[in-house]
Amino acid sequence: MRKNNSFHLFFLLAMALSSPAIAQPASWSDWHHEARGHTQALSSAVRAMEPMVVYFHTDWCPWCRKLNERYLRNGQVRDVLSGMQKIEINPEQNSAGKALFKKYGGNGYPSFYVQVPGSGEPTMKISPFKRSGEQSLAEFSDVIRKTVTTQYNRWAHRLVQANDNARALLVLEKSLVNDLQNGYAHYMQGLLYHKEGHETRNLDLPRTARLAYERALSIEPAHNGSESAGSIVGRFSTKRHP
Repeated sequence: MRKNNSFHLFFLLAMALSSPAIAQPASWSDWHHEARGHTQALSSAVRAMEPMVVYFHTDWCPWCRKLNERYLRNGQVRDVLSGMQKIEINPEQNSAGKALFKKYGGNGYPSFYVQVPGSGEPTMKISPFKRSGEQSLAEFSDVIRKTVTTQYNRWAHRLVQANDNARALLVLEKSLVNDLQNGYAHYMQGLLYHKEGHETRNLDLPRTARLAYERALSIEPAHNGSESAGSIVGRFSTKRHP
């Protein structure tokens, strides 16, 4: 009788742990946790010009469970997130988490936000769950990557307009770490190196600019700006110092 009772207890425990009502988390080993972790991650992201994701979830949410198990545990999604500051928060754990959830405009679970905090761009809420169906792993990964890329590119554009070209180049480098196939970033690098080389008569920079234009063209063959600028740089780089 005691043996049967032990078996029943084990069975009930196993059923409880596997219940779909419990949102089993992804591996949080490289994530920050709760409001305190958010403060640390935000500070690091601003200082290092890094992207950041903030994920609000609960224990009872079945869609959180699906996001955890299908997407966040997957190697393809994890690779995209690997260079980002990541925070997971259960707003039901404490008042600080609830306050952050409200600050982000959360109104349901899961709520998954992507931002480049130093960029000044608005935080974007994304989800792989659409009315038309669920996104593939590749689609969700691509949305994360493109959201970050767009924020970096807009940040760099504003810096160029403010004539802060040195910082713009740093932002473009960060953008390319996130997405090496970012043709816009390669093109903007070319423009900035071209301009600096022309102003300083440094022949190494126009050559660097030409390589950047060529990379932009290899990604976007129809990019007329890179093609015409590359030919100008080519003529300039063949000249010698006076």
